[in-house]
Amino acid sequence: MPLAKMNLGIVLGLMVALTLSARAEESALTKFNAEAARFYRQGHYADAVRAGQEALAEAEKYLGDSPRDFATALSNLAEFQRAQGNYTEAESLLKRALSIDQKFLNDRPDVATDLSNLGLIYDSQQRYAEAEKLYQQALAMDERLLDTNAPDVATDLNNLAEVYREQDKFGEAEPLYKRALTIWEQSTNANDRAAATMLNNLSALYIAQGNPADAEPLLTRALAIWRKEVRVDHPNLLVTLRALGSVYTSLGEYAKAENCYTQDLAIVEKTDDGKNPQLGKDLSNLGLALYLQRKYAEAESPLKRALELNEKIHGTNALVVASSLNQLAEVYCVQGKYAQAEPLYKRALSIDETIPNPQHTVVANDLRNLATVYSKQGRNADAEPLLQRLLTIKEATLGPNSPQLVPILDSYITVLRLLGCDDEATTMALRADALRDQTAKKQ
Repeated sequence: MPLAKMNLGIVLGLMVALTLSARAEESALTKFNAEAARFYRQGHYADAVRAGQEALAEAEKYLGDSPRDFATALSNLAEFQRAQGNYTEAESLLKRALSIDQKFLNDRPDVATDLSNLGLIYDSQQRYAEAEKLYQQALAMDERLLDTNAPDVATDLNNLAEVYREQDKFGEAEPLYKRALTIWEQSTNANDRAAATMLNNLSALYIAQGNPADAEPLLTRALAIWRKEVRVDHPNLLVTLRALGSVYTSLGEYAKAENCYTQDLAIVEKTDDGKNPQLGKDLSNLGLALYLQRKYAEAESPLKRALELNEKIHGTNALVVASSLNQLAEVYCVQGKYAQAEPLYKRALSIDETIPNPQHTVVANDLRNLATVYSKQGRNADAEPLLQRLLTIKEATLGPNSPQLVPILDSYITVLRLLGCDDEATTMALRADALRDQTAKKQ
């Protein structure tokens, strides 16, 4: 994630600061700013917005005497609104703050802060070109006005790296992440939360590059920091647990993945209102980790719950429901519970067939799954048209001479022979052999 900056102190693990006036008549402003910062650190963004609005109203009373306090209140409230997903309001507030700072400060680090935070708002809306330009301006200004190893420079580097990563510019992102992380690790005023965020971000880069082994130690370090720095149900801690679980799954360390997802679920379920789609994902991930350890009976429960939750939240015909149906059906299938798997595979196929492209890979997988269940039960007459349709789809997408057709042809041949269609099976066998020979010659 990119890091936000507010004009003085550290908030949330993001390099955030609040200007707190010492004047007695502004004690209310100090109170509201501190309250907003506390809520923001805790991830209670709606409460932070409320307190930030009170701080802004208080700062407006002294606009003539202290336009900087007003600009700071605008900037801070903009970040709270952005964190809440209110991007239009956040952009309007921050542009007002930037206008004031440019008027009264001209060429000062606070202007770079406004540029960076405006970039963050654009970044959050996937307006990457606009965000990239602002991050570059902020970085250039901070490097010129501050020490090149200043914390704000690290924030600028991280944010620019993030916008590069989001555009798959991995080669440009990695050195920026590393430089930013080095600055924080060597800083005498080290912000552990900012360092943890950068560890998360660099690990995301390695995951996107298909290097989970490089991501694992970074996520392990980040998780240790989050455990020390934030409450147990803080969003950043949960995100890190899930990412680490995914990495362990990719590395084949399924027991460790199970442990991560179990911890995550124990936290999430305490505050779940039955409407959180993330819970369905977490349950599915736990079910997968159990399945991959061949703990099939144990995998059934979280996968059933994921299916029920996804049906409740997304509706019975949503694509995510089809995915849940397939996962649970697979667990039944490997246990030989074909009668239980069959209706789930049928439902999944029915849902996925609503995808505009009838030759979609997901539909092909559904056909293969259902055909397998029928074959396992000796229902070859039911399996045959599914395999024929599967073969047609794959021929259209892969080409008639693709070696990837061989497994489908082999399954089709077996079913045809069991149905007594020997001539057709022989023709298919000759074709499969030709594709094998073709592959062998290329090797």
